[in-house]
Amino acid sequence: MLNLNKILIAAINRAGRVIPKKMQRRIADFPGVIKFFEKMSGNQLVEITTPEGWGLVVNPLFHSNLLHEGDLLGYEPKTREIISKFAKPGMVAYDIGANVGIFTFLFASIVGDQGAVYSFEPEENNYTCLQKSLDQLNKKNIVLDKRAVGKTKSREKFDRRGGAYSGRLIGDGAYSTTDNLKIVETVSLDYAVKQEGYRMPDILKIDVEGNEIMVLEGMKMILDSHNPLIICEIHTHLGESAKQVIGLLTSHGYSISPVNDALASNSLDAREFNINKGGHIIAFKTK
Repeated sequence: MLNLNKILIAAINRAGRVIPKKMQRRIADFPGVIKFFEKMSGNQLVEITTPEGWGLVVNPLFHSNLLHEGDLLGYEPKTREIISKFAKPGMVAYDIGANVGIFTFLFASIVGDQGAVYSFEPEENNYTCLQKSLDQLNKKNIVLDKRAVGKTKSREKFDRRGGAYSGRLIGDGAYSTTDNLKIVETVSLDYAVKQEGYRMPDILKIDVEGNEIMVLEGMKMILDSHNPLIICEIHTHLGESAKQVIGLLTSHGYSISPVNDALASNSLDAREFNINKGGHIIAFKTK
């Protein structure tokens, strides 16, 4: 059976390299497909090496793109570059929407034992892989949290749309959901800090597929009291407003720069951001 599963996984992955991403996600959203894929691939997790030299456990079906990245340096290279530029030893980093932990491990390698990384990932296939990676590595400066980050500590519907890369809280339900729904625990970052003793973040990476405003609304105390640097991908593909995200950040005294501009400059400066397209930004406060 294992050999048959390997053959099927290889065939599906070959098809995935020629089928457009949007079509792949539609296929994954069809009722029963994700559960079938999980049953087929769940016992065949494999390990690849991060650029930092650490073992990263991935699912050969859900994370097949990572198996073809080689050294993983080609995976979201601008996010890697911006983290490498602004994260420092001793910092506390939050990886919100950590997936299998590529940037969690990058953060951990930079902040060192005096720093800490809080890694949030509610999608169960991603979480399982990240937990297995951490079990093998025994890294003391990484805290893995299975909850989705939102406005409050609660239980909410999580749409597992598109497989392992596009899951998101439904929130106000302003878009068409799929049938792949799951109830997950949620937490606001203010609650995690004030009530659970999480260390105050110095830098955050946010990649939550359209739930950016929910994350930010749940960390207003942090925004006002500690002024962390924020690396955020703003998603607008399901109708969310980039203007709303930018407006909340600027109302708390933040300046905004597109990531490309921040990478090209020796210092952070406020730059114009195209709110109609979304994309990667870095939000900061000048001291």
